[in-house]
Amino acid sequence: MATSTTVRETPNASAASGAILKEFAVRFRQKRPDVNLYVTALPLKTLLGRFQADTYRSDNRRGYQRAVTASRLRQISSYMREEEGMLPTSIVLCVRQPHRLDFEPAVGSNGGGETGLLRIDSDIPLWIVDGQHRLYGLQRALEHDKAKWLSEYPLPVVIVEGIDAYEEMRYFHVINTRHKGVPTDVVDRHLLSMREEEGAALLERQGERDYQRARATLLTDILNSSSESPWRDMIRMPGEPLKPEHMMKQHSIVSSLEPVVNDTIMKRLSDDEAGKLLLNYWSAARDRWASAFEEPKEYVLQKALGAGALHQIFPDVIELCRAADDFSRAKIYDVLSEAGRSAGFWHITRGHFMVRHNGARYVRALAQYLRERLPRPSLRRL
Repeated sequence: MATSTTVRETPNASAASGAILKEFAVRFRQKRPDVNLYVTALPLKTLLGRFQADTYRSDNRRGYQRAVTASRLRQISSYMREEEGMLPTSIVLCVRQPHRLDFEPAVGSNGGGETGLLRIDSDIPLWIVDGQHRLYGLQRALEHDKAKWLSEYPLPVVIVEGIDAYEEMRYFHVINTRHKGVPTDVVDRHLLSMREEEGAALLERQGERDYQRARATLLTDILNSSSESPWRDMIRMPGEPLKPEHMMKQHSIVSSLEPVVNDTIMKRLSDDEAGKLLLNYWSAARDRWASAFEEPKEYVLQKALGAGALHQIFPDVIELCRAADDFSRAKIYDVLSEAGRSAGFWHITRGHFMVRHNGARYVRALAQYLRERLPRPSLRRL
């Protein structure tokens, strides 16, 4: 299906090289006998001036790539210069029809492809199917950020030969819409492992948001494993089969804990102290609304709405405890009691109308409703 796409000038065009690219590669075919795939590793310098991205614009409506994002290019440059600097995933390039590559087999087919010398003439454009941010990010690191060593940086590359512009777009669509990313609850575990290994250095590497997300994962583990926790074994962890006692998934709890881990007092506590304070908080909630914890499926306290609202008012409750210099379970119980709500308030069908909804908007509204019923802080010197 021949469809032409206008070649647009890219930021690379001025760097075009007139040399013929020669590299050893493996040629093979998959489902279609008329489409060749070449696998090789190419130094960055041999790609500069050759690759192009068919970007969608008002003057190129047949384009399919999104425009590169400057922040992502800076991020990749920083990663290459200051972190591991490993990019093991293949860049996917395309040589569109009617262009063809010159390949001289060196070894006969062994069932896994042919090894040989691949030649790419200087006038054959290499269209980026997957990896444009990596390529332009590397180019930025080399040319703008002066990481000269990247000139020889080898990139794993797959080159597709024998398709047209439309089929290339289809390949891009499949790669980018059917690929499933890493589940969020598994990312939580990654960040916690990084925090355990790197400590506060993770702040510089990943930023405060990921650092606090790692701490929220740790606190989730404490809630789920502590013998005194109302949440013990009720949080569904990654890879764990669903059980009748499960009330929320790990990542839902982790996300809801954002106001908790960002509380000023919590930031100053050790992990052990923070865990104990959070356990005191939930134990006091269980004391205050006992019947809701005895039949958790019938109430919302241990579902996204209730847990989210209680975590949002956590800083308000802890500030009142700080003013009294008392962070005990009994003191937290007293503060929550002054909100004046019975366990029936939280019932999924007979409770207050505010607990019969779902979504972040209702979590915020419920939290504000409870916050307004907490004791007012005492401003003695105002």
